[in-house]
Amino acid sequence: MAAVTAAVEAHAAAQAEAEAQAAAEAQAQAEAEAEAQAAAQAEAEAQAAAEAAVREQARQDSAEVTRGLLDPVTILQLSSSGHFAQRAREGRNH
Repeated sequence: MAAVTAAVEAHAAAQAEAEAQAAAEAQAQAEAEAEAQAAAQAEAEAQAAAEAAVREQARQDSAEVTRGLLDPVTILQLSSSGHFAQRAREGRNH
């Protein structure tokens, strides 16, 4: 009878250990997913900030051209490089 009791206790201990290991693995998986989600969120925020900076620079460039603060050579260089066309497309897309 003691052998049966010992076997049942050993089985219960092994099952408890397996459940604890499964719980630890699930916790590690959840933490990894949370970290990945946080990284994706940070990347999206950085991208949004970069796009906002580009839009602000385009706005400032446009304002300087409008006010005549850029010299004609700089305006020509920006125009020929597609700078203004690109900024206009970005403005329509946002």
